[in-house]
Amino acid sequence: MSLSFKQLQAFLMMAQSHNFAEAAIKMHVTQPALSSAIKKCEDILGGELFTRTTRTVALTKEGEAFLPIAQRLHTEYQDAMAQIQAVFAKQTGTLSVAAMPSFAERYLPEYLYQFHILYPNISIKIEDVVVEKVIDLVQEGKVECGFTFEPKHNLDITFTPLFTDQFVVVMHASHPLNQPKHRTLTLHDIATFDMVVMNRNSNLRVFIDSVYEEQEITQHIIAEASQIGTLGQLVKRQIGIAIVPQLSSQRMEELGLVCIALNESKLQRKVGIITNPYQQLSVTTQAFLEMVEN
Repeated sequence: MSLSFKQLQAFLMMAQSHNFAEAAIKMHVTQPALSSAIKKCEDILGGELFTRTTRTVALTKEGEAFLPIAQRLHTEYQDAMAQIQAVFAKQTGTLSVAAMPSFAERYLPEYLYQFHILYPNISIKIEDVVVEKVIDLVQEGKVECGFTFEPKHNLDITFTPLFTDQFVVVMHASHPLNQPKHRTLTLHDIATFDMVVMNRNSNLRVFIDSVYEEQEITQHIIAEASQIGTLGQLVKRQIGIAIVPQLSSQRMEELGLVCIALNESKLQRKVGIITNPYQQLSVTTQAFLEMVEN
């Protein structure tokens, strides 16, 4: 059996007051209730903490030895309560977010800026990783939320859509397809040109390949990479053209490349928030997601 916080308070108040009546008034309890709390303290610790006379109450030697311990425990308890109250009040804590790089670059900084304005003492941890890793981190409970494309498979994930992203064809400015008449392109338009694509095990590659297969179009693949940024560098060196989400178009244009919209209804994907349905979200993450959704 261990001491309760109320019993600890009773001991400290009695040690300070040396009088049952005064201590009972300060604790807003009756004298019998205070006396009972002190008796339980002594029973739990195994001996008398106070010597009692008709007028005063004094600490025993054991009581004097316990006093600094009790004061430390009382302070630690109050500090712990203050810390958790600050977390619930979103005055402190950590926000851990995973996001695919294109979203992390284009949208996430503004969301985090707005959140930081509201809660400046919350520390922020960002995992900008590929789509598959975003899902893994959320499923494993290493982050509470992630921003990615809607998972295509029946995963244990809750998905909340934010918007629908189209796809674009990225090319060097000197490429033959970069003409005023080509405001949009189709997969048939680009079928004969060299392509640089994501690796086969990537979520993005699987999705794009499925649309090609549905239309029975063969891709002329020259190179594969694991990062969209690498595709951009390959396109810049005129090794081939690439299909990437419109989310990545800003990064591609910063490389001096041209992005032309794909006129393919099947080549679009929802972007949104994923969370683990089996994990209770912290008040910090709940506040952040409510801000994003609104």
